[in-house]
Amino acid sequence: MNVVIVGAGLSGPLLAQGLSRAGIAASVYEREAAVDERSQGYRIHLDTEGDRALHACLPPELYEQVVATSSMPGTGVTFLDPQLNVIRGFTVPPGDESAGQHLVVDRITLRNLLVAGLDVTYGASFERYELLDNGRVRTFFTGAPAVDADLLVAADGTHSAIRKQLLPGAEVVETGQFLTYGKTWLTEEVRALAPAPALEGFSVVNGTDGRFMPVAAFQSRAGGDDYLMWVVGAPDQPSTGDGHELRRAAAEQVADWHPCLAALVRLGDPATVHTTTIRTAKPVPPWQTVPVTLMGDAIHTMVPTGTSAAVALHDAALLCRHLIECDGSLLDAVHQYEAEMLEHGFAAVTRSLQGV
Repeated sequence: MNVVIVGAGLSGPLLAQGLSRAGIAASVYEREAAVDERSQGYRIHLDTEGDRALHACLPPELYEQVVATSSMPGTGVTFLDPQLNVIRGFTVPPGDESAGQHLVVDRITLRNLLVAGLDVTYGASFERYELLDNGRVRTFFTGAPAVDADLLVAADGTHSAIRKQLLPGAEVVETGQFLTYGKTWLTEEVRALAPAPALEGFSVVNGTDGRFMPVAAFQSRAGGDDYLMWVVGAPDQPSTGDGHELRRAAAEQVADWHPCLAALVRLGDPATVHTTTIRTAKPVPPWQTVPVTLMGDAIHTMVPTGTSAAVALHDAALLCRHLIECDGSLLDAVHQYEAEMLEHGFAAVTRSLQGV
């Protein structure tokens, strides 16, 4: 068996790691030619489900590096009003070895660990696939030769071109919320400005008019460039422009809140400031299984509530297990994966829309 995976984000490389450990050939294709480490290295939370997926698929030495480079554990999540008064909060249990632990990781650090030792072709943009008469699939790229495989796996994100070909009726809808996000290096000045809950765990400032602002620190166990991640969410589309202009506009959006919030944004590294919108996938009914399948945001993108990365990693571990345990028809194994993935993934989408 050989598997072609499109997308070298998180779930794609994790699947490749798990398959490679089991002796199954897996190659990863990524449309980006290179990674801008300053731009893409943001703090993400992995709950116990995500930790278990990493533990199941990664070689022990790589898993240990993931834990060693993760952030110092936080105390929990705190919700604040625009003047930084605490509204409510809850603690995050530490977990245990059998059930998994909560991890806070830097995305680019995790991504670099996940691709270690893998066969990754960069600068290869997916064009289309073709189902072959022999039951295999041929994948065409811009920037790389076409390749035949027993299975093509889409891990190419919310705008998945593979999903558009496989499931042209699948819908991803805009929620009407716009995000500007970036990071501010955690200097002594920034530590003095930051709300205490942002340094101790994850904090969210909620307004009464649709505006909100998550703020949280990444403080590596291994040392390095610690930073404060911030996101300014609003129902109004931010200005366009470079990182300097986006940073200025984001600071203006919270200028009437506690002054330290706008100050933290103004101190942000403009190279890390970007904008996006919040999208969510509509449930997809089961489809006829072919040697093409999907994982993570490519099928069940969701409102960000701190769970989507772990759900995508769960998909990778689930598909990996079904492929390794396959002792009959490959399509039967993929079909079983898809049935479980759809139920689990869209349950997570529902919870994200409810804010849990």
